[in-house]
Amino acid sequence: MTTTKHRDPTMIARVVVALVGVGSLLLAVQGAVQATSQGVALMSDREHDLHALQRHVDVETLWRQFVEQVPTGSRVSLIPARTNKDLWHQRLSELAALHGCVVVQGAPQDYSVGVASVQRKRPTSPGVRLVVRKVD
Repeated sequence: MTTTKHRDPTMIARVVVALVGVGSLLLAVQGAVQATSQGVALMSDREHDLHALQRHVDVETLWRQFVEQVPTGSRVSLIPARTNKDLWHQRLSELAALHGCVVVQGAPQDYSVGVASVQRKRPTSPGVRLVVRKVD
């Protein structure tokens, strides 16, 4: 005689929720792992990871230009970049928040801010510049 074991629906739901949670966590961790590895490469050997150094120089350049050109507390809208749209949208949002600005979509804005790629003069020079337009 065989007995059939019925699976508890709550147990199945728990397993599904756990799998979705682990999958979401793995997706979220990718950026942190990349940033950490680039930071370690920069600290240990500046020539080891040229791409990490270039990205660091680009972000530092944008930060300096943002602070110089956009007053604290401004409402800014973001202009999509031609390359690396998601990266630069995220970074500009972060820079705006760090500088006390509010990122808005739509009409009430003080400045439009974007990133333009430029030719690097040497391997460790900036490859981007900030594009700021005051909205009247």
